[in-house]
Amino acid sequence: MSDRVGGFDRRALTIGLPSQYGGEMVLGVTATQLATPGTTPAQRRRILAEWIEFLSSAETNIRELQFHSRVPQELLDAVAGQPQLEALLVKWGPYRNVDAVGSLRKLTTLRLGGATALETLAPLRALPDLVTLAVSQGHKVSDVDALSEFTGLTRLMFGNDHPGDDRNLVLADFEWARPLRELRSLAIPGTRLLNPDLSPLLDLPHLEDLLLPLRRDLRAQVFTFAGTSEAFAGVAREYEAYESWRTARRT
Repeated sequence: MSDRVGGFDRRALTIGLPSQYGGEMVLGVTATQLATPGTTPAQRRRILAEWIEFLSSAETNIRELQFHSRVPQELLDAVAGQPQLEALLVKWGPYRNVDAVGSLRKLTTLRLGGATALETLAPLRALPDLVTLAVSQGHKVSDVDALSEFTGLTRLMFGNDHPGDDRNLVLADFEWARPLRELRSLAIPGTRLLNPDLSPLLDLPHLEDLLLPLRRDLRAQVFTFAGTSEAFAGVAREYEAYESWRTARRT
């Protein structure tokens, strides 16, 4: 997955106060974890409250909004006041639900990073134009099978791509992927499959880019499917590179 899904657009101006907004269409926001020397807890609470009020009610030109620091639930809820948003990228936070995100009917790109408290994907079903979705660390998501309803997606990342967290996100199987026939890119980093059958991915006619954990129980299938699938051929090359690296380390 490119950094446009996994990270942030480098063009974004990042600001710490709503008063600094100057009409930008791509905006990075640091509303919490403020590192300015001398900033008191009371001031930090006031700044967060100002951002919540601004996003809830101000008319802006923002098309892509990036949260570059911790996002509490009330800050994420405030995005409902920006119905013109086409892209929303969240670094991390203790948010539990994405009801407000589901009201942003123009969204085409969504990243929910550090989603360790997220419980359901259901509100995202209301996003008719969503083509790019990344959900990281969604360990509590109870309805992973709901991904099968996002049939317009061309790029999907669902797993754990946080470098400081080695917990596996458990997936029952890949049956939910079969209806996602527009997918061109699929990544499931940091995951463990209870049913390691990869064959449902062969039903995806446009899949070009595939990222899988390089697990021993998946290797035989990857090399079998590599003969007819360029996506699997790419994963096979990653296995070979990894195994060559391990061999070189032992010599």
